[in-house]
Amino acid sequence: MDRVTKILAEYTTSIEYSKIPAEVVHEVKRRVIDSIAVALAAYTAEPVSIARRTLSQFTTALGARALGTRYRLTPDWATFINGLMIRYHDYNDTYLSKEPLHPSDLIAAAVAVGEYANASGVDLITAIAIGYEASVTLCDGGSLRRRGWDHVNFLGVGSVLAASRLLNLSSEKTQHALAIYAVPHGAMRQTRVGELSMWKGAAAANSSRNAVFATLLAQNGFTGPHKPFEGEMGFFRQMLQGDFDFSTLGSMGERNPPRRILDTYIKPYPVEYHAQAAVEAALRLRERVRIEEIEKIVIDTYEAAYTIIGPKDPEKWDPHTRETADHSLMWITAAALVWGPIEIEHYNDVRNPHVMSLVKKIEVNLNREFDAMYPRAFPTEITVITKSGAKYSERVDYPKGHPKNPMSDRELEVKYEKLTKSVLPQEVQREALRIMWHLEKYNVFDLVEALTI
Repeated sequence: MDRVTKILAEYTTSIEYSKIPAEVVHEVKRRVIDSIAVALAAYTAEPVSIARRTLSQFTTALGARALGTRYRLTPDWATFINGLMIRYHDYNDTYLSKEPLHPSDLIAAAVAVGEYANASGVDLITAIAIGYEASVTLCDGGSLRRRGWDHVNFLGVGSVLAASRLLNLSSEKTQHALAIYAVPHGAMRQTRVGELSMWKGAAAANSSRNAVFATLLAQNGFTGPHKPFEGEMGFFRQMLQGDFDFSTLGSMGERNPPRRILDTYIKPYPVEYHAQAAVEAALRLRERVRIEEIEKIVIDTYEAAYTIIGPKDPEKWDPHTRETADHSLMWITAAALVWGPIEIEHYNDVRNPHVMSLVKKIEVNLNREFDAMYPRAFPTEITVITKSGAKYSERVDYPKGHPKNPMSDRELEVKYEKLTKSVLPQEVQREALRIMWHLEKYNVFDLVEALTI
């Protein structure tokens, strides 16, 4: 195997729970709470229902449960449904660097494999912290999206490591799991271009599903391709064209305790992360100007936001699906001005005439000064020009949930309570929340059992 494969595998087998900083353990618990909240909010969503209906035809006595259910599936299939639920509303956490990522997507694999392996809460916390460390670090090393590949390719690496740790794989078997995942499963960024489909919410789930499948094979002795990351036709050359900063792996190579989860951001609104600042700016403007007075709206932002959710795709100006709407800077800004804080329910009215009317008044500019600040900050400025010629501007650099503007534990609990109240009775909400805050005292079975709908 190559040096990257060895670094990742040896890091996974070397980290002990006792050496993980207390603030990291606490943050893992917060991300489990956040992920469960957004997952259960999607329990009745159409893509989730389709996946659950499809896969529930193939139940097994030995496996893992899809969140909210009592039937068991193979761990990789349970991972897919869990991952689809976590990702569907675009409401889970984010990390932005050379490559963007939603690292909590890997919690789907950790919970499914953890239940299958009868893992403890301590095991789950350790595995998640390791998975975050690898996924986030890879995002600092190179950009997949600039070359047409999807960020979920990095996510799957973290999912492999989390699953390998929960299955107690040796370093050698973990290396083979990485190889079986990395070489065959290249996800293309076409998923996020133009009119977006149900697959937008499933791409990460599928990456983690492939990761779990690879890990189960490796557990039983299946071997993977030689030099999967650094080989002549391997992951880095094919997906990154050899452009990867290996120095970013230094902390993992030195086997330092995981800390990168502390660099990631929780979302207060169900919109693509580059639009979080736009929502906050729009909410401030909404208090200063009436919608009917607006003549023009100018949005200044940085390259990643401009390219990923900005004016490039015609479909983002005229969305017909909730997946396209939550990836449209223009629609999200207009919706926040019309309705206030964006809620999941607003996507039931994507074609709202008041929102679409405002979309037509928007101009989006790429601000090079803002771009120079990214990804240390996410500056977005919205200027509203009224029919009388008055101008009102609001700028946000660090939206709520960013480490420099963090969401408190209580604010996270409010999000959890709001998103789960439609599927969990209040006493069940409270018991599940108590388990998650004291996860080290329970096992994964206890958590999944508490969340049964």
